[in-house]
Amino acid sequence: MFKTFLKIAGRHLWQARLYACINITGLALGTICVLLAALFITDELRFDNFHSKSPNLYRITTTFLNEGKIVTTGGTGQVQGPAFQAQVPEVRHYTRVMGGDIHGNVRADDKAFKLRLLFVDDSFFDVFSFKIKTGDKHSALKNVNSVVVTEKTALKFFNRTDVVGRFLQMDADPSAIRLGKPLVISAVVEDPPINSSIQFDMLFPFSFMKLSFDDTSWLNAYLGTFVVLNPKADPDAVVKKFNQIHQINAKDQLSAHIKATGETRNVSYGLQNITDIHLNPQEISNQNRESGVINGSKPVYSYIFLGIAIFILLMASINFININIANSLKRAKEVGIRKSTGSSQIQILFQFLGESAILCFFTLILATLVTFALLPVFNELAGKQITWQQLIQPGLAFWILGILIFNTLASGLYPAYLLSGLSPVQVLYKKAKLSGQNVLGRGLVAFQFVIAILLGIATLVFYKQMHFIQSRYLGYNPELIVKMNISGVRDTHQINAEFRSELSNHSLINQLSLIGEFGFRETKVNDLNILSNYRSIDQHYLSMLEISLKEGRNFSSHYPSDQTHSVLVNEAFIKAANLSNPIGRQLRPDNYFGENNFTIVGIMKDFHYSSLKERIRPMIMLMSEQYGGDEIWVKINQNKQKKALSLLEKTFRKILPYAAFEYTFLNEQNALEYEQELRWKKIITYATGLSVLICSLGLFGLAHLATAQRTRETGIRVVLGATILDIALLFSKDFMKPILLAIVLACPVGYYLMSIWLAGFAYKISIPSITMILPGSLAVLIALITVCSQGIKATMADPVHSLGSE
Repeated sequence: MFKTFLKIAGRHLWQARLYACINITGLALGTICVLLAALFITDELRFDNFHSKSPNLYRITTTFLNEGKIVTTGGTGQVQGPAFQAQVPEVRHYTRVMGGDIHGNVRADDKAFKLRLLFVDDSFFDVFSFKIKTGDKHSALKNVNSVVVTEKTALKFFNRTDVVGRFLQMDADPSAIRLGKPLVISAVVEDPPINSSIQFDMLFPFSFMKLSFDDTSWLNAYLGTFVVLNPKADPDAVVKKFNQIHQINAKDQLSAHIKATGETRNVSYGLQNITDIHLNPQEISNQNRESGVINGSKPVYSYIFLGIAIFILLMASINFININIANSLKRAKEVGIRKSTGSSQIQILFQFLGESAILCFFTLILATLVTFALLPVFNELAGKQITWQQLIQPGLAFWILGILIFNTLASGLYPAYLLSGLSPVQVLYKKAKLSGQNVLGRGLVAFQFVIAILLGIATLVFYKQMHFIQSRYLGYNPELIVKMNISGVRDTHQINAEFRSELSNHSLINQLSLIGEFGFRETKVNDLNILSNYRSIDQHYLSMLEISLKEGRNFSSHYPSDQTHSVLVNEAFIKAANLSNPIGRQLRPDNYFGENNFTIVGIMKDFHYSSLKERIRPMIMLMSEQYGGDEIWVKINQNKQKKALSLLEKTFRKILPYAAFEYTFLNEQNALEYEQELRWKKIITYATGLSVLICSLGLFGLAHLATAQRTRETGIRVVLGATILDIALLFSKDFMKPILLAIVLACPVGYYLMSIWLAGFAYKISIPSITMILPGSLAVLIALITVCSQGIKATMADPVHSLGSE
């Protein structure tokens, strides 16, 4: 019986091979999309779950309520971890993690590299499951000069991994050995997995950092503190204990803070499981440079990707349904004969459903193979490192099984039900008709084109917005600016002077400036605390970047007080502080810059120093001669970039022979701010192309069937004088109605959805009407070409054969 079933299924698929190919192509494309989405989502969900203690491993979060503003960050100060473990029995282990985005110059012999550094407690390996290859995890971080390196770092320096006992030095100056001793490698750890929120090249003992920065404040939050709780502990109860301990210990510090600044600073704590950090559903800020956690993703992107993939699969299933329904009349007599010979409706239903299952099964195999082949391309597009092994994981098997069941039922159940429900009398003695077929078919076609038009609208808006961002004037000129990292150098002002001496008279170099970043810090003015971005610059910075002054003057060597007391501010700062006549006004920075007040000597016109997704925020410029810097920015000659870069490297190695030469272009760094948006622009574009292809395949199949079923009518019309245009209009008329309906439905929905996306940008386009008109027009054009081509083909056929076809 099963053999007979396979023969019948195989015979039918061969006879209808054109439509089988259309169905297989569409379903394969949809299945590939869903498989890639499944790989993407499972990879996102796998972040940080390799830690054996992950069910009980939490990051302490800090929420600040300050003058009505609530900010929750993933950082704490230095004192919380030790105090909480000592006073809360539920805390089994803790470790502080400071670093993350901090890179240091590390060298060994004649090799030097910029490495990602973390300062951690000696309990780090009791909390996290990073695997030690050589060395003892319990003693690896006990000594202040001991360091742990990754296998990749060991290979960089020594071309081998058995390097325990070897020496490193963290300085660009060979005469300055930190603490009077070199750094000793005490252990080698496996490279952190790509799905880890904590990434590093080298681990330092936290005690090493405390020698130069021992902070006892309960009011700060700049590093990550992770705790392992007892399995039976209630996280909410633990948080209450944390807050009680804070109130006791921070009381005096808070009183002093209120007395000094006049503002309250309410602090409360929370717990975030390690596996929630990457997707961050609580939207906790990871903006602290030192928090030890890399920037994560957003769950919404996973939802969008999965939604697009499912809609494309639905579009392919709709093709299957429409073509099977339209093609069902050819098998009506088969149904009648089988029923008259005793076959039940259930048997016939399973026959046709089984045929769909066979086609879907082979489609799934094809899609899986193509997905495997596309992984390198997909990884580059999505910024992932998914391997073929993930395709055979047990978790993905549920996705594959679900796709097979979904394809079979969604694509085959309704057509099989309609066919099996035909009566023998209806099909053997009359021409079979399926009631409601046209309404359902048109509705499904309309749904397909709604999705295709929505994706087309999204693509155009993405392109328009990204073009607007990339072409908008930033308030300065970032072109040809090379940034060289000189962190780890003691006297950066002197190093900058040496670079200027070597390069200032060279034709390949236009200008250079010493730059330092201090992040956002509070500044008091007129009893207001303004959160401002601090940057150190020299007197050449403004002219090099072509930044204009609105009022006042630039820094100058003719004013010695500029080095310690003068600042430049931007227009956003003046607006936030509500200052009139700001030149000469005094500012009070936080204690990081000492006890001196600053005097405003110049006001810069606003420029975008961060992404256009954010409004321009207050900014304060200090003079780098006093406050140093960690980068030298150089403006090079436009026509000789390669020679200029070669000159910079040669000069760098001459002045800093023990430092790693690393550079980036400022405009390329700016582009990284929109890396995620540009990635999704490509994904949406490809999805739009796939949806149009699937819609076209479906229309082609339906138009081909429509012309085949109306062959005799076409022949009669041709004999009576109908032209090619008349026949083309006849066939296209039925297909235009659902497409016009799709345009009416898709445009307002697309406008609404893209308005939500654009709301994430502080500077954005107004959605132009062309983004609504063009996708709908293209849908009509594609439909006309697809359908009319079949009508023209039918018109060109010999009328003798057409009239005798029924």
